Amino acid sequence: MTKFTAGALLCAAVTTLGGCGIFGKDGYFRDRGDDYQMADSLPPLQMPAGVTAKHQEELYEVPQISGEVERGAFQVPRPQALSVNVGLDRVKIQKLGNRRWVLVNQPPDEVWPQLHYFLRTAGLQLATSDAGAGTMETTWLTFGENPDTKDKYRLQVESGVQPDTTEIHVRHYAAALDAPASGPVEWPAQSSNPEREGWMIDEMSNALAADNSGAAASLVAQAIGGGKVKVQVMEPAGKEPFIALDLGMNRAWATVAHALNTGAYRLHKEDAEIGVFYVTFDTDRELSEEDSGWFSSWRSGKDDDKQAKAADAYSLQQVLANIDTSSTAEPRLFANQQGLGGAPNSNIPGYLVVLRGEGDAIEVRVRNTRGEPLSRNKASELLMAIRQNLI
Repeated sequence: MTKFTAGALLCAAVTTLGGCGIFGKDGYFRDRGDDYQMADSLPPLQMPAGVTAKHQEELYEVPQISGEVERGAFQVPRPQALSVNVGLDRVKIQKLGNRRWVLVNQPPDEVWPQLHYFLRTAGLQLATSDAGAGTMETTWLTFGENPDTKDKYRLQVESGVQPDTTEIHVRHYAAALDAPASGPVEWPAQSSNPEREGWMIDEMSNALAADNSGAAASLVAQAIGGGKVKVQVMEPAGKEPFIALDLGMNRAWATVAHALNTGAYRLHKEDAEIGVFYVTFDTDRELSEEDSGWFSSWRSGKDDDKQAKAADAYSLQQVLANIDTSSTAEPRLFANQQGLGGAPNSNIPGYLVVLRGEGDAIEVRVRNTRGEPLSRNKASELLMAIRQNLI
């Protein structure tokens, strides 16, 4: 049999199989990825008479969903990068207002023993070291240029915003030389001397940057600070997804603003008083710095971003006036807000990123430009794009 004859027979066989309904939506070899949506619950297993059933616990509890669930084609959300911090410096000093801290691109259980080593080699003794609280306090020390005072440092070690990162916050306290040395210290909200705080931050960051081993991890420090997580993408059943930030509003606003100027996002307008960012989102723009250049610009359309240009044409007042304040969608993010609504729907492109909360509990949600919730899949996609670029 010639190659031509064999190929013709193969094409004929494939055509015949396709005509018989083996492939396609209702065929045997069909995509069964969405079949789980049609699954029903089965009654519990009944034991036969005379057999005593042991108490069983649900290993994987399925939450109850109230109301009807919209069934449709499932879109798998884009996964977070394996390492969103690839290419970043291992140690950086970050600043927000008059606050400074050290960011280390390693998990806390690896940074904890490095801090102990730094303090020993610097000749600073520890008065307390509490891995559960994530704190280290030095004993009293004196600086030669200020013989009338004594000084003390506290290091607060916390999990960073990104996975497998660590934040180290430094607090300095100065007291009179004859002040009682025993008893707990009432640490001030700000360091007694910003210069002394800066000295410790600089020395510590240089020492951590020089330590390239990073292999040893402390078993004691497996749950630094009680294992508190600063950022979580929450997807409660039957409710709108959101990002939960364990940060103060100033820090939360700054880090979200950074994320909305990165990757596929473009930040066009913002109002800190109302807690709203106006953005556009285009995955074709999501290129790394290494991909930048003439060809990537042509490929991604960065030189002719029609959506971004259209968004720039709207003023902040127009965007805020476009919000439908009569919407009853929960939570009502724009209730009792002055200066919102009043204009008919202008079909403004893009999205609103809204921050709400008090203290160190901030929630981030994404809505359309009318202030209405998005579909669950779209909201999750947009939130994950924010989450992976927080700092």
